[in-house]
Order: sequence, then structure tokens, then C-alpha cells
Amino acid sequence: MNFGELENLNDSELFDLQNKISEIVKQRNLEKGDLEEIIDNSFNVGFPKVDGLGLNPWIENSLIICPGARIDKTKTRHICKFIVIDEEWSWESPHMISDVIRRDQSSKNFRQHSITLISPFEGMKVQVISQKSQQGKHLVEGVESFEFKNGILEKTMTKASRSREH
Repeated sequence: MNFGELENLNDSELFDLQNKISEIVKQRNLEKGDLEEIIDNSFNVGFPKVDGLGLNPWIENSLIICPGARIDKTKTRHICKFIVIDEEWSWESPHMISDVIRRDQSSKNFRQHSITLISPFEGMKVQVISQKSQQGKHLVEGVESFEFKNGILEKTMTKASRSREH
């Protein structure tokens, strides 16, 4: 299909084609390689320090790798970092391929790390939310925003202004 043929489609046909393309990309991502191996490698890369919150998301094998973490400091205080995909938590995104959580209760304080694999689409908005919780209230420490363009994540802004419950 060339550009001229696309221009002749009505809005409904264009949206249908866009959805079909997104489903094909998602299916290819599901079939591409060993997801367990990608996830295991992502845990090793995404959390270079055992007690760390992890790196920002990155692209690998046409997937967005989204590390998330919660590290308890005390019974009533923790720090956390999670990814939002187009206004949905990554693990709730309709573009999620897989979500794996690993918990470590062997130390004095509870630690949880996660890797979520996302099948991206052009223009997808990605936010990294870093927060701290004290006595049940989440306070934002930082928000970094990215957009998926031409196969890469482009940083669009950094701020510290809003809170999200999870």
C-alpha cells in the first residue's frame, strides 16, 4: 500500500488500519525470541544495584523495557519508581506483552523489582514516576517524560509536580 492509497481511506478505515498494524507489531513482539530470556537479562541490566530503583526504560528487540521498583525503608516509608504508558501504569497497559515481579524479603526491608515489556507504537507517551511514601501518602520526587518516535525513546521533559496512586 502506498501513500496515495492511504490518503484515499476515510477516517474509520485509517483507524482500523492503525489498530491492525499495532496488533501485528504486538504479535511479532510476542513471537520474537525468548521472552523469559529478555526479562532475565532486563532484570540484570535494569537494576545495576540490588537496592536501587532501576534505570529508565529502554528499547530492545522492538520492545520498551520498563523497570519498576519499590524499596521499603521502614514499615511506613518506601521509595518507588514505576512507568506510565499513555496514562496507564505499564502493567495495566493494553500494549503490555509481559509483566514479571520479583520480591526479596530476605533482607531487613522488603524490596520489589519488576520488568514490564511493552509493544510500542509511534507517538506513545512514556513517563517515569519516582515517588516516596510516608505513612500512606505518595509524594512525587520526579517525573521524566519520553515519546516513542522512529524506533527510539526521545526525552521530552523532566519535572517534579504530581502524584499518582499505585
